[in-house]
Amino acid sequence: MNTWRNSLATLALLASTAHAAAADDVILTVSRSTGQAHHFTLQQLAALPQASITTATPWTTGKHLYRGVAISTLLQQLRIAPQTLKVHALNDFWARIPTTVALQYQAILATHVDGQPMNRRNKGPLWIILPLSEHPELNHEKYHNYMVWQARTIEAE
Repeated sequence: MNTWRNSLATLALLASTAHAAAADDVILTVSRSTGQAHHFTLQQLAALPQASITTATPWTTGKHLYRGVAISTLLQQLRIAPQTLKVHALNDFWARIPTTVALQYQAILATHVDGQPMNRRNKGPLWIILPLSEHPELNHEKYHNYMVWQARTIEAE
């Protein structure tokens, strides 16, 4: 019986350690055309001013509240003004997003949906969100492709 309890305690410790390590893991890398790269953990992104968008998407049912860092805030933080953002996903999908679109529609790099941290199962930990419900002109495949989920890197071009 004590062995079983010790095993459970060990598993709980390992799980909490893994969770703590995950919070310190780099989840986003933003690179510049100069070759300079900026790495962000979830904690660092959370420390930046947060924005939210309530919207429906083609991949979800109903409207959801997405929260994260506005693309404009991220660019201001890095003091860059690229023409495009080439966003790469964990599965190697990528899209080039015109910065003007991201700024005009106040796109966010969502880390939370409906108050819960996003994970890989629900298109996280990072998902580019555009306000499709507020701007019907965005509800087309061209703009849907800009909404990269499981984003991991952004190349500022």
